[in-house]
Amino acid sequence: MRNCLFISFLFLTALVSYAQDSTFQYKASLALAGSTGQSSFWMHANQNGVVPLNGSFISGQFAAYKIYNPNNPRIFQWSAGAELITNYGKSGLGKTGDYFFTDLYVVGKIGPIEFLAGQKKSMTGLVDTLLTSGSLAVSGNARPIPGFNISIANFLPLGFTNDLVSVKASYADGRLGGSKIAYGSTSYVPNTYFHQKSLYFRIGSTDNRLKIYTGINHQAIWGGENELAPVNHLSTLNAYWYVISGKTLDYRKVGTHFGTIDLAGEWKGSNWNYFFYRQNIYDTGSLFKANNFVDGLNGFRVKRIKPLSRKETYFAVNSFLLEVIGTQNQTNNSPLSNLAIFEKGDYFNSYIYSRGWSYNDASIGTALITSQNLTDSDLPRNKTKFTNNNRSWVFHSGITASWLNTNFLFKGTYSRNFGTYINPFDAVKQQVSIQLSAEKKMKFLINGTFFASFYSDIGKLYPNSASLLLGYRKSGMFL
Repeated sequence: MRNCLFISFLFLTALVSYAQDSTFQYKASLALAGSTGQSSFWMHANQNGVVPLNGSFISGQFAAYKIYNPNNPRIFQWSAGAELITNYGKSGLGKTGDYFFTDLYVVGKIGPIEFLAGQKKSMTGLVDTLLTSGSLAVSGNARPIPGFNISIANFLPLGFTNDLVSVKASYADGRLGGSKIAYGSTSYVPNTYFHQKSLYFRIGSTDNRLKIYTGINHQAIWGGENELAPVNHLSTLNAYWYVISGKTLDYRKVGTHFGTIDLAGEWKGSNWNYFFYRQNIYDTGSLFKANNFVDGLNGFRVKRIKPLSRKETYFAVNSFLLEVIGTQNQTNNSPLSNLAIFEKGDYFNSYIYSRGWSYNDASIGTALITSQNLTDSDLPRNKTKFTNNNRSWVFHSGITASWLNTNFLFKGTYSRNFGTYINPFDAVKQQVSIQLSAEKKMKFLINGTFFASFYSDIGKLYPNSASLLLGYRKSGMFL
């Protein structure tokens, strides 16, 4: 605990010393949590791997960011960010302390193109960012992966279309570390990597009431091909080409692939904004083919355009979201190389890497597909797989509201879970997970924000638990 506090003190001292203009922001928070068991689902889900899973802990977050200067006319600008997490709590092994960085990056921007080195929190796909259950491919559930990224981060209007069509894109590579091997000529490889690219279009200018969005993202986990199949004599560079191109080698793809093809529509009314979206899944056995239209994420969000003033203290709903997520079918109507092994999917697991679609034992994709270590101990498990439940129907809702200058947030999730095709559950496991949060800015707390959240899991997928989290946070600009 002393080590965590000492590092936090040094970090904050360095931030204050080097922050010299108004493009520097700071954020700090301190939270205390208690649970009847392990941390409830919505307390740790989609939190970038920040929240401990042991249920009862103290957590501090300290961050500083150098942001772009909006009044700077220069073509080249730079930004940077660092966020330190310090946790202290109790587990089955006794008292434990931990500290790590989530954000730790530097970005250079030339016109609309950004070059990032380091690790930064992110989400991929067309989806609501506040109330969602999480984007299917990359949801912000696991810690950020260190690496490099080149992108057009914001939609860039194409002049030859009279700004009717805009584009955004990204290309990234990162390092995951070593991985146990489920199938191959070795049981472990010291280096595995994460590849990601995306391309999205928007039809409609910023002034149009109606906008249409579409695009695709492609992710892959790969590495150690020369150890996995020495007979192929595949160098790292050649393996990388097979990964990014999706080429087939000996009737299979190199690495484990997953992505979504997305479509969305947005309507800006007089008082409300309406957003519809759909994410359609493809994986290793159906790379670049949208042939399973049953599985995917469907969402609808309504959001108030004009926020209430501080004088308006009556109860008001500010946004509402409903999502339906299906991953039960997993049937490939056009399997890779017409091989039966690819007729049924195994979402977020890998037949090569035991880590599956995870980083630091947390799902890179939707938080709804969890590590088998978080599910009820009575459920079947497979030590060569990441998750023991990737076939489910999920109904998720969220609401934000305000009353008496206090902001409220509710998330409620009901799911029907079937296990996996390899290890199905003996019966459907139903699960309900909820979150109710409130936050209010307090003048006597140096204009900081006090927040409180209650979480609960009830059902047969996770151990039943209830969690309470209380905390304080403050943010602002360095002078």
